[in-house]
Amino acid sequence: MKFLMELLFPSSIYCISCKSIIDNSRVYSLCDKCMELFRWTTGRTCDKCGKILQDNYLHDVCVDCRESDHHFEKGYSCVQYGINERELLFSFKYGGKAFIGEKIADVMADKLATVDFDADLVIPVPMHKSKERKRGYNQADIIAKHLAKKLTLPYSKKLLLRVENTAAMSGLSAFERHMNMENAFSMTENAVKIAKGKRILLVDDIYTTGSTVSACSKVLISNGACEVRVVTFAAGANLLKFDKEDGNQNC
Repeated sequence: MKFLMELLFPSSIYCISCKSIIDNSRVYSLCDKCMELFRWTTGRTCDKCGKILQDNYLHDVCVDCRESDHHFEKGYSCVQYGINERELLFSFKYGGKAFIGEKIADVMADKLATVDFDADLVIPVPMHKSKERKRGYNQADIIAKHLAKKLTLPYSKKLLLRVENTAAMSGLSAFERHMNMENAFSMTENAVKIAKGKRILLVDDIYTTGSTVSACSKVLISNGACEVRVVTFAAGANLLKFDKEDGNQNC
């Protein structure tokens, strides 16, 4: 069925970002212009979460990671979240274009091929069942399923459950995001048995302050997982903060 649908409605004739006409030779189904506009994480990145770091930034971890104790071992991201990256993700999440998830998984697989990485199991950040019913799918689940196949790793959708229908994170401060995720996730007794001793790769579409993936990681680690690593398509910018004491930016 997937093969027939691809013949009838090819997913590679339009750029998945700007909708320009392309051919199937374009990597990730992105046109040349969008490939240039996307801010790929090919330079300096945070040693903890994978955000892009500014050239004049003096630390090896971003501002958020310096201020927060995340429960995951390490994070990887593919692009910095901006206008062009936002358009792509909004089409994927809210435009009904679930096929974009496989293209994003291609990007993630190539990113992970460039780093020191190993895992036993791939899982998505779970979505509350009421939100998933409303949207029709969990975008992190679609990406994770394709990524697991590309990495030839086992995949599980139900290892981690979202038990709280949390408020939207946009507009919340870092502390509010953290509190919003308190007690949002849980695991069944059978899931705990599966996770015990495993190195888990946790998949999501966007990374901002890390509150969501850190809350997921905390539950996984406290229930016996030996390590959690995180991969996301886009990560927010490293936002420098003004230091009132010495009058300089936190760089």
